Amino acid sequence: METKEQTHSNPHFQAASRYGVYLGLMLIGVQTIQYLAGLYISFVFTILAGSLFIAGLVWLIRDFREHYLNGWLSYGEGVRIGAISSLAAGLLYGAFMLLLVLVIDKSFIDEYLIQTQEAMESSGMPDEQIEKLMDQIQEGSNPWAYGYGPIFQYGVSGLLISLVASIFLRKDPDNSFDKDTQ
Repeated sequence: METKEQTHSNPHFQAASRYGVYLGLMLIGVQTIQYLAGLYISFVFTILAGSLFIAGLVWLIRDFREHYLNGWLSYGEGVRIGAISSLAAGLLYGAFMLLLVLVIDKSFIDEYLIQTQEAMESSGMPDEQIEKLMDQIQEGSNPWAYGYGPIFQYGVSGLLISLVASIFLRKDPDNSFDKDTQ
């Protein structure tokens, strides 16, 4: 019979949330360094954040398997832990970005738009195409988009990464090699 504590407290959800906080703090760290460097747009930082996100997600699924499931992990459990962690990371990062654009630096969006236009101009893009793209970017650039965008971005990308990573990280006791050779 389950106790009241067991029905209201899911250790897997708590662990996934904690892993998500770690992942979110890592993303906030990268964004902070990028911001302090004055690089609102940076291919290098985008690749760095993406690579760290993927590596962190794979690590946390593996760590969850080893520390919470005694070395066993079903495909579904791997996807679940990765998706919850990614969503938690996206929530935390989104809250940080909202704080950044609404409180810390109200000129963040303007600087982002300026650097975006400069990047397009330096790439040799025609002026009429730059103007059209900048109009589209400005329409979608409001402070709240910086807050809720990462929730969807990291939630969906984390789900996709977890789907793939769980294929390689799963260990099912029912289908173990040892069982087949005995």
